[in-house]
Amino acid sequence: MRWTRLVAAAGVLALGAAACGGGGTPSERAQEEKKASPSASASSSSGYEVMLDENAKGPAKEVAGAQKGGTVTTLTVQAPETFDPTRAYYIDVLSVLRVVTRGLTAMTLRDDGKYYLVPDMATSLGEANADFTEWKFTIKDGLKYEDGSTVTSKDFAYAVKRSFATEELPSGPTYQQSYFLDGDKYKGPFKSAAKGGGKDYAGVETPDDKTIILKMAKPFPDLPYYLTFPVYSPIPEAKDTKDNYGNHPLATGPYKFESYAKGKSLVLTKNENWDAASDPARQQYVDRFEFKFGQDPLKLQEQLIADNGPDQTALTYDGVDSSLLPKIQGKEPEKRMLTGDGTCTFFAYLDTRRIPLEVRRALAVAWPHDALHKAAGDNPFTYEPATTILPKITPGWQDYDVEGDGSKGDGDAVKAKKMLEDAGKLGFEIVWSYANDDPIAQQVSAMREEKLKAAGFKVKAIPMPRDQRRADTDNPNSKVNLRYQGWCIDWPSGTTVFPAIFDGRLIALNPTSAPNKSFLNEKEVNDEIDRISAMPVEEQQPEWAKLDKLVTEKYQPVIPDNYGKTNFIHGSKVGGVVLDVYGGGPDYSKLFVKQ
Repeated sequence: MRWTRLVAAAGVLALGAAACGGGGTPSERAQEEKKASPSASASSSSGYEVMLDENAKGPAKEVAGAQKGGTVTTLTVQAPETFDPTRAYYIDVLSVLRVVTRGLTAMTLRDDGKYYLVPDMATSLGEANADFTEWKFTIKDGLKYEDGSTVTSKDFAYAVKRSFATEELPSGPTYQQSYFLDGDKYKGPFKSAAKGGGKDYAGVETPDDKTIILKMAKPFPDLPYYLTFPVYSPIPEAKDTKDNYGNHPLATGPYKFESYAKGKSLVLTKNENWDAASDPARQQYVDRFEFKFGQDPLKLQEQLIADNGPDQTALTYDGVDSSLLPKIQGKEPEKRMLTGDGTCTFFAYLDTRRIPLEVRRALAVAWPHDALHKAAGDNPFTYEPATTILPKITPGWQDYDVEGDGSKGDGDAVKAKKMLEDAGKLGFEIVWSYANDDPIAQQVSAMREEKLKAAGFKVKAIPMPRDQRRADTDNPNSKVNLRYQGWCIDWPSGTTVFPAIFDGRLIALNPTSAPNKSFLNEKEVNDEIDRISAMPVEEQQPEWAKLDKLVTEKYQPVIPDNYGKTNFIHGSKVGGVVLDVYGGGPDYSKLFVKQ
């Protein structure tokens, strides 16, 4: 998944540990694996755990000290492009939608600090056949949308079909194109059957209003994790407004959209038709959530540090700027700052269609890591230098350092210029975009321009409003050839990294979006993705790590820069604040206002 700062997801896949077993429910398979191998536990080197709770029931456990009423305000520099569930793949958007929409399954953070995969709108975590190529789910009784209409299995089936409309609704998750039956052929419900789409899709069946059957093209034991994403929240076909659906997705969760102004604001209010008794993952404490997007980054942090008036009931998911740490550390605001590891790697994606390999290698040598982080106001609470593609939290992660600089320092401009000269590429143009209404983004862009010019590159920085940058970053036809962004594991497996962002076959399948932002399309890499994906999950882990090193050493489609960390500050009257590493900030389902 993508972040905006860019952020997080963590843990070890308990389900994956059992994936080599037979069919049945996830919990049954996990129990069998535990008997067979006591060492196959759901833990990781960073301490995050993801467990299975097949029997979880609503309502969710009360948050200690919780009170009802009031408004919580989120202040952020970010400006989301869309809240369409099908297109949702940035962590901040996912965090909002997880209190607006519900899915067949859900991930919830509990008091013990562990994440639990639980049935949400389904009665279980699913039943699979022996080779995990067919899954059956039954939905709970009495589930309703915000308008009081009934949720049926056909609404989930329509969401599945809609997820394939990547031309009309670009930039969402794409695992279905690789794993679902005919996923590389079906084009969604908006196209005619003659053009590969239509109402009929062989990969989903709804024998009745309570049952949905999903069929895979190849084994996909991780499906219950994927189904936690809003892309598979139910959508009634008759109420799909297509391009406008993201302006008001129909709520099944505890909150619904009251008003939304793209790039500026969002207001959520209580959904009266949400049934707490059926929901094991969410609460409904506050009356209202207000989101104010596109804020001045330093000003909003200053407001939260000062903690006056309405800012006492406000928070942010943006990382704290290093210039403000003296006002926080060792003082009262430090009690209101949460910090922790994240599960993302941030890198510069290099467009392999437009930047030759020898130039990509020179860019990696020239990359001014420290200068850019200083310009961005980063600090040890927000990043750790990275040398790998896989986030460190990924099971099986192995360290390597192709450049040998530990992603520190300001690059070697002299060496990079010599590399360009030897390749006959001196003055090669590197193009990126930046938010011209964000002063920090302007500073970072200016520093990048200065440093790369000194290394012999020609540069072009394209200014645009921040609410347009996400769309430009996801546009395969953009003028840019360098995109800086983070990638976070969607669930704890290398399966959520290389197939998601380096499979060259995704390029043709997504002509209006760019899930593969380096546009790398190498048969060797594609073949390795297929080979590793077909292995038992516990055997995949070291193989993803080997592919990690091979991709960087041989093809250099990205420049690894840093492993993101998570930190944010909140007002003194916001209760229930926990650091959700999957959400890259607070867990909105737990927040309340201290009266």
